[in-house]
Amino acid sequence: MIVLSIKMKQLFVSTAKLALFTTTLLTIGCATMFKPTTHRPIQVYADQLESSIYLDNEKVSESFHQIEYPEKSDKKFNYRVEKNGFEPKSFVVEKKFNKFAYLNLLTFLFSPILFLIDHSNDALFVYKWPEENIKLEVNEKYKEKTDTSTYKQFESERAKLKNTKGLIVFNAHVTGVLVKDSDGNQYDIKSAPFLFMPGNFEVQSKFYTTFKKGSYQHTYTAKTPITSKLTLQPATSIAVCTDYDNAKNTTTHTLIPSGKPNPYLASDTILRSFDITRYCPKSIFLEKVNP
Repeated sequence: MIVLSIKMKQLFVSTAKLALFTTTLLTIGCATMFKPTTHRPIQVYADQLESSIYLDNEKVSESFHQIEYPEKSDKKFNYRVEKNGFEPKSFVVEKKFNKFAYLNLLTFLFSPILFLIDHSNDALFVYKWPEENIKLEVNEKYKEKTDTSTYKQFESERAKLKNTKGLIVFNAHVTGVLVKDSDGNQYDIKSAPFLFMPGNFEVQSKFYTTFKKGSYQHTYTAKTPITSKLTLQPATSIAVCTDYDNAKNTTTHTLIPSGKPNPYLASDTILRSFDITRYCPKSIFLEKVNP
């Protein structure tokens, strides 16, 4: 009995050590896994399309701006969003304590070490930026200054955008996507962002969605598509917002253009990063069937 008790005690100690070791590894893993979730490019969206976006008093874009996540930096980014007829809004993007780091406290013995690991991985303090569109309040008297050097420089760069590609993108509630250019060429883009040279286009799609109501998953596909015409400008993006009108029993399109050619969107990578579908209105169909 004494021998058995000793063996059980040894087994318990070994199991406890293994559990502690496993927990430590998992916690260290969490420390290094913060980067994929927190070290994403910093994105700023204005609620009003064609709003000017200033970074450190320099006009850098309109409607949307993105910067890569600054590694090992404590720099503050001073943004200002302006548009005629609206009150300007300023805000700062800076590092703040990463709440995920509290997971290190799950392992009390090793938490000081793990906090140091987070710090060395640049994951203890992370940049926080607005997840929602920056909303501007109406101020009919406000006029943006157009005589500044940075405003004039932006307009000068805009004038050079003649043969720069633009983007046509469909929202999520869609199937049967088809795009036709003025020469009759057709593109089945499978709802993915697709870059086109500026010009006139016809776009076609059908409304499609899945939603859960109660314990059942519902799928709805409109029987017929709808076709709309649009003009794509250089370095711009157009969202084709597809919905379904129950009363008329038809698929509908709402076209949301980003506005005038934007020098910042001249980069294909940046243009693809611009999620203009977030400006699509809420689905009338979904609001009725799944309030």
